[in-house]
Amino acid sequence: MPVIAITGGIGSGKSSVRKALEELGALGVDTDELARRVVEPGSAGAGMVRDAFGEGFFDREGRLDRKRMAEEVFHDPDARLRLEAILHPLIRELEADIVSRALQEDPSRLVVVEVPLLTDPARAAVYDGVLLVTAPRDVRLRRLAESGRYTGEEALARMRSQASDELRKGLATWVLDNGGSREETSRQLDRILAELGR
Repeated sequence: MPVIAITGGIGSGKSSVRKALEELGALGVDTDELARRVVEPGSAGAGMVRDAFGEGFFDREGRLDRKRMAEEVFHDPDARLRLEAILHPLIRELEADIVSRALQEDPSRLVVVEVPLLTDPARAAVYDGVLLVTAPRDVRLRRLAESGRYTGEEALARMRSQASDELRKGLATWVLDNGGSREETSRQLDRILAELGR
């Protein structure tokens, strides 16, 4: 069962590519969703984050204020490293469990894991291949503005803070240009699936 990582910069359209592959029968795993699950109220992850960062990042129901935490770690690299040291092992453990169960249920099914910040060669080596999703900067900025989650300045700051596509290409098995039409993206996915014998 091939397990493929999908990565790329903010606004590149990683999620849309993952969803397109899901529509074609792949099992999709979104590590952002796993990051939410490992800090659910009452979880060990939530307790560790609370111990490290304090009650101020949680609401009365014990839910982590992800937006506030994202702002905190964006402006404080040390805080980001502390948070990653807590969350990444928990996310990887949950991801491995999902993939293992999928393998038992259907050994032939393609699994695609969306991993936004995949820059570590050792981490990339866990997968059978890495699909890098790219798009021109102006397209990415437009998508981020249309999402309503960021101002233009915030979107640009986040793009600048992330690893470049050139760095990511060193880990990529395939590079998909997601800056055009859905048809163009689909044609590229068809070629990748053909390489995988799908």
